[in-house]
This record gives sequence, structure tokens and C-alpha cells, in this order.
Amino acid sequence: MADFGALSSLGLGSSGALNYDIIDKLRQVDEDAQIKPIDSQIEDVKNRQVELDKITTMTASLKSTLFDLSDPVLFAKRTVDVSGSDVEVSVEDGTKAQDIDITVKNLAKADIKQTKGFVSDTSVVTNVDTDMTINMNGQAVTFTVTAGTTLKGLKDLINEKMGGSVEATILNTGGTDPYRLILKSSETGAAQAMSFSFDDGDAATTNDDFLDLTLPAASVQDARDALFTYNGIDIVRSSNTIDDLVVGMTLTLKNESTTPNRISIKQDNEGIADRVEEFVTQYNDLMSNLAEVTKYDAENKSAGIFQGESTIVSLKLNLSQMALGTAPNGKGLADYGIEVTRDGVMSFDRSKLISALESDTQTVSDTFAGDESNPGIFASLKTYLSDAATNSDSLLSNLDTSLKEREKSLEDRRARTLASIDTKYEVMAKKFAAYDALIGKLNASFQSLQSMIDAQYAASK
Repeated sequence: MADFGALSSLGLGSSGALNYDIIDKLRQVDEDAQIKPIDSQIEDVKNRQVELDKITTMTASLKSTLFDLSDPVLFAKRTVDVSGSDVEVSVEDGTKAQDIDITVKNLAKADIKQTKGFVSDTSVVTNVDTDMTINMNGQAVTFTVTAGTTLKGLKDLINEKMGGSVEATILNTGGTDPYRLILKSSETGAAQAMSFSFDDGDAATTNDDFLDLTLPAASVQDARDALFTYNGIDIVRSSNTIDDLVVGMTLTLKNESTTPNRISIKQDNEGIADRVEEFVTQYNDLMSNLAEVTKYDAENKSAGIFQGESTIVSLKLNLSQMALGTAPNGKGLADYGIEVTRDGVMSFDRSKLISALESDTQTVSDTFAGDESNPGIFASLKTYLSDAATNSDSLLSNLDTSLKEREKSLEDRRARTLASIDTKYEVMAKKFAAYDALIGKLNASFQSLQSMIDAQYAASK
């Protein structure tokens, strides 16, 4: 019931003949006739927006897949298989497809030296100032070890002076005098071999090596180069990681062996087929949705929500026609196992595509991707979807804008209509109140007159 405040006594004067039930019933008739049709239209617009959002999302996903299929780079993707565990291999896109045999004879090693033992890491290593020289990779670094320097202090000094080319650490080997200084070259290769010399300034001293680094026992591991065969040819490198053997390939030597490791670099045909299969699935999902929203059932006289909507109908028609079209080279998707059945469903013969990729990749690339002057089928589809569905001024975007404007217009119209009905029944309620008051006065006058007549009648007896 409407609430009109001061008119809450409506119906008292007319003994309920004029009351809010009558007003509410009349108002309901007006709302059914004027508001409900607008609400129905608003609901229809909202449902269209929901379906349009779904279509837009599906077209965006399809376009994302087409980005790969329309790019010739997809056909430069590579996979690598390695038989054996002695090497690890990674390849960049575009690396030449080929088979390589690698046999690892020697791994590259760093140079490792150890000093004699000391009681603790705070033991003093020298009592006189001594110049220490480390020769490495054709360079000599000389620095002074001052009297009283501890083993720990010498470790820090070497790390500082060698600038990262040598890593000095202290190792507790156990037993008597367990603390030794371990020097390791940061890089591998024969050029990283370290040699040492010492000078305490006393020409009469015959052995200034206070660390025993010049003795044979100091060598823990000798620096050496990697030696391996590449297709039977001996190759030497200073590192176990090699990136200058085959353009685009990085080879890491892991273990020494006399058995060849076969490296097979191939085009990633399965990866290409995976992307095509993803496209087929997304295409079928989208086309099924478009068929559902644009259908018309003459027998049941029912229609899809976008039946007759030119934007959606043309999207469905154009996608179907382009999928059945041919590329500038005269080839179509059906030549590579991608066909559309009579009921509009796209099918995919994976083996047919892979066979074509193995025999003539370039023609497949030209059909799918093409180039700027001669775009392939997938490239043309991607461009069409950008213009029709995903760009800010695309057909679907414009339809979305139109639906939002329509919804706002209907909401405004509903508000105006409701305000008009409110005004109409506010006026009606006031008129009813006035009529009710008048009827009340007439009833009161009639009752007064009736009383007088009754009194006279009684007096006349």
C-alpha cells in the first residue's frame, strides 16, 4: 500500500468504501501495464550483455591462440633429445635441426691448492713481512703478508687482492694441525693453474714458502681444459659449458665417458600440433555458442537471444567462411587435417599435419602464417577477430556500447514512468480523502436529521 502520511484515516468517512486497497489495486494495474514491459526489456538487455561478454571472452581466447599460429616464429621452435647422461643441452628457436654425437673425454677442472696445516684459524702464518706472488692466467699479483698475519687474515687478504679470480677458504681436515687454507680458481681450464713465489727480503733464506704451497703435496686438483669429440672431431674448451660450437645451442658437459651421446635437435612439430588442436577446440566452442544464440526454431517458435542480430550473425558467417578459405599459396586448412564437417564442427587429423610439417614446413608456414604482403589463413583470422571482436572500436565493442546505452535509456524511462504513477496516485489519494470527508459530513447531517425526525415522530404519539 502507498504511504501518504496525513491521509492515514482514509476510508473512515465512507465506512471503508474509499480505501487504500482500491488505490493499490488500481496502481497495480498501471504498473503491470507500464512498468512490467520496461522491466522485461531491461532483463532482456542484461541477458544479452551476459551472452555478449561470453562471446567476447571466447573470441579473445581464440585470438590469443592465433597469435602463435599466425607467427612464422612458431615454425622455428625446437625440441632437443639427448641419449645418454653425460651432457645437457638447451637450444634456442631457429637452431638448425640436426643430429650430433658428443663423447666427453675430460671435464674441465679448476685448480685447487692447499697449504700446510695450522693449529687454528687464528694461528700466525709468518713472523716477518713477506711478499707473496700468485701467478695465474698469464698475470702475476703480488701483495705483502705482514708479520703476525693469522690464517684467517691471510684468507681475507687473498680474496681481496685476487678480485674474485681465486676463492680462498679455511678447511678443518682433522688430526694434528687441522686448519688448512684452500685456494681454488674461480674458473676452469688449464690457463687457471696457479703458481706461487715468496720474498721476505732475506737473500740468504733458501725457503721463504711459509705455506708449503710450492711443494707437490699442495696440489689437490690440477687445472685442465675440457676435451670432447664433436661428431668424432676432438674439441678443447676451457669450460664445461660451451655455447660457441653450434649457433643457438648451449652444451654442458657433465660426466666423462667413452660412449657417445646422441643429441637430436628437431622442429617442435608436436608443439605446433598442440596449438592447432587448441585452436580447433576454441573454434568449435565459439561456433557452437554463436549457433545457439542466433538459432530459430520454427516448430516451437523459439529464438536465440541474438537471433537476427546482424553483428553476431555476421561474426558466425565470416569465421566459417574464412576457415573454409584458401591462403595466397592456394592451400587450405583441409590440406593439413583441419576440416569443417557438414554440421559446422571443425575436426583435426593430427597425423596429417605432422606428416606435412616433416615433409614441407615452409608451405605449412605460408598457409598458416604467411607474411605481411601475403597473410596466411590464421593471420587473416587474427586480423578479422581484432577488427570484429577485440579492438576498442570493434563490432562487438560497439554492440556492447549500444546495449549499455539501451539499458540506461530503459532505466531512465522506468524512473520517469514510476514517478508519473506515484504522482497520479498521490493525487488520487488526496481526492479520495476529500470525497471521504464529504461523505462523512453528509452521513453526519443525515444522522442528525434522522434523529430529529425520530424525535418528532415519538412526540406525536
